[in-house]
Amino acid sequence: MKSLKYLALPNGKYKPQCTDLSEELRELHEEPIDPQAQQEIINSIEEVYFSNDSFDIVKYELERLPPVLSLQELEEYRDKLKQQQAAVSKKVADLILEKQPAYVEELERVTSLQTGLQLAAVICTDGRRHLNIAKEGFTQTSLGLLANQRKRQLLIGLLKSLRTIKTLVYELSIVFYPKEEDYPGAIQLCLECQKAASTFKHYSCISELNSKLQDTLEQIEEQLDVALSKICKNFDINHYTKVQQAYRLLGKTQTAMDQLHMHFTQAIHNTVFQVVLGYVELCAGNTDTKFQKLQYKDLCTHITSDSYIPCLADLCKALWEVMLSYYRTMQWHENHDQDEAAVVSSDGNNVIGTEENCFDQTLRSRKRSDYNLNKVNAPILTNTTLNVIRLVGKYMQMMNILKPIAFDVIHFMSQLFDYYLYAVYTFFGRNDTFESTGLGLSSSRLRTTLNRIQESLIDLEVSADPSGTLTAAEERKEKVPSPHLSHLVVLTSGNLLYGLAERVVATESLVFLAEQFEFLQPHLDAVMPAAKKPFLQQFYSQTVSTASELRKPVYWIVAAKAIDYEQMLLLMANVKWDVKEIMSQHNVYVDALLKEFEEFNRRLNDVSKRVRIPLPVSNILWEHCIRLANRTLVEGYANVKKCSNEGRALMQLDFQQFLMKLEKLTDIRPIPDKEFVETYIKAYYLTENDMESWIKEHREYSTKQLTNLVNICLGTYINKKARQKLLATIDDIDRPKR
Repeated sequence: MKSLKYLALPNGKYKPQCTDLSEELRELHEEPIDPQAQQEIINSIEEVYFSNDSFDIVKYELERLPPVLSLQELEEYRDKLKQQQAAVSKKVADLILEKQPAYVEELERVTSLQTGLQLAAVICTDGRRHLNIAKEGFTQTSLGLLANQRKRQLLIGLLKSLRTIKTLVYELSIVFYPKEEDYPGAIQLCLECQKAASTFKHYSCISELNSKLQDTLEQIEEQLDVALSKICKNFDINHYTKVQQAYRLLGKTQTAMDQLHMHFTQAIHNTVFQVVLGYVELCAGNTDTKFQKLQYKDLCTHITSDSYIPCLADLCKALWEVMLSYYRTMQWHENHDQDEAAVVSSDGNNVIGTEENCFDQTLRSRKRSDYNLNKVNAPILTNTTLNVIRLVGKYMQMMNILKPIAFDVIHFMSQLFDYYLYAVYTFFGRNDTFESTGLGLSSSRLRTTLNRIQESLIDLEVSADPSGTLTAAEERKEKVPSPHLSHLVVLTSGNLLYGLAERVVATESLVFLAEQFEFLQPHLDAVMPAAKKPFLQQFYSQTVSTASELRKPVYWIVAAKAIDYEQMLLLMANVKWDVKEIMSQHNVYVDALLKEFEEFNRRLNDVSKRVRIPLPVSNILWEHCIRLANRTLVEGYANVKKCSNEGRALMQLDFQQFLMKLEKLTDIRPIPDKEFVETYIKAYYLTENDMESWIKEHREYSTKQLTNLVNICLGTYINKKARQKLLATIDDIDRPKR
């Protein structure tokens, strides 16, 4: 390995050379010099130079310099030092080459390593320099560009968000002040703002904006209520259409109808009161405030005979304006309902509307859809029904081949149908609690059929015949065990409408089987012996034709449990019926009952997602529920202890409110047992002479209900003897029922 060296010569000069260390040592060793002179030069070196490695030669020589320097002396001294260094170098080279060759070799290695390290240091230095150039020229610049691009993208997103927020704030100002009473537009804009605000809810300013939007919706609703009240005296179709559209967007069309009813009631009251008050003050000749505090009926007593006709005329004019607005409002709704029905019809009876909370659209779509998931009314069948039909097909082939046994085959087929009918009734229709309601749930023909099947076919493990002519064992030979329902079938869950899906499948499959037997009647009649044809006719008239009648008792159990009628009776018991003023607001038990029907409607729709609910089944369920509700209303009215004429008017108001809302939930017309309630309420107004004949004509009411009419209606207007006579009439009517 080469290196640049300055070789110290014996003559005191230095020779720059680039040689190997061995070559340098060899040159020093071969340099001619007098050994004695060399030793004298070495001996002339002061001992201090050999003291230790930490000795500072430069400092030592500088300190020895005389105070006054002489160039000649300095040059002489320098030459002396050079000679000493050359002598030492020559001595060292001689010793190394002559006496320690291994050391020379190791020293060469060390020197070579040092040279390599110096070269590596140069390479590292060059590499670092190039890396710094790359870092400054490429890496930092590129990363800086990427960082700046990322910041740019973030700032663009932030700018977009800020622009959206700015737009929201601007649109919010529009919402606060809707132009030309454009309530639907304002609500739509507010809803869109809420939707957009939910995207930027991570900004603190948006959370405040969200609450402000909600407050805005509430303010708009208040403005809508004010706008709705204006309809009562000055109906404007455009104005009313906007108001209804706005309520629909809010999902509060039912609230709008309730508020409108209240506003019309309030408008009638305020109108007539102001007209009569004006005439009273005119007749009195002053504007005494005491008249304004009077009740309307008391205020009317201050009208003089001279002002009676003019007051009545003005009163009629004022009320005519209110009634005209009411008529136009009703006309608007009729036209609106017809248009909506046309939309539903053209869409194949599908659910209409996109707003989940749109009350009117949802109810109409549900009642018209018949809870069907499919447009095709496919039959509802069980495996049992299919197996029976398959067996009947085989029996038909057997009868065609073996006609002499046709009667026996048909007889056994009839027993198979009888057992099927009895099993469905036993599983889903038998309930002694509801059989005693007296509503004719099971026709006499159906009860007769079920009793016949039980006596002739079902083995109930009866005791021996009392006459001794037939033992129990002999009697049971021709019978089959009573059917048992699987424990997997749950009939007690309210959310599943007490096994409605299972009841529908079982009952409707039985009805379908009966329809197939109806189709087979001509074929069975053709193979039946003439002497046995009365049996076949009896089977069809008493058994097959009664299958559809099984729907009533089966679905009655669901209707009786689906709605909490007892809770309604408790709410009615808390109502005060001996009020002194005609009320304009219905009682809360009506709303509670309607909520029960809405919940029933929802659960019925849920069940229909599992099993299609046929229209006859839906109608029967609604009919049962409505009938039970109406009879519960009459029972609640019969529990009244005190009732005034105003209280009877309140009963009518409650029932009319119930009917109005109920008609939106179902297509059943007329409403079942509607007259049952109305006739009972109107009986409160009967006189003593009319009550006796009325009681004899209306035996559909219970003794308790009739007794309440006598005690509450006439109790304060007739003497004790007349009341006892009417109560005796009720007792005579009830005696045959005992």
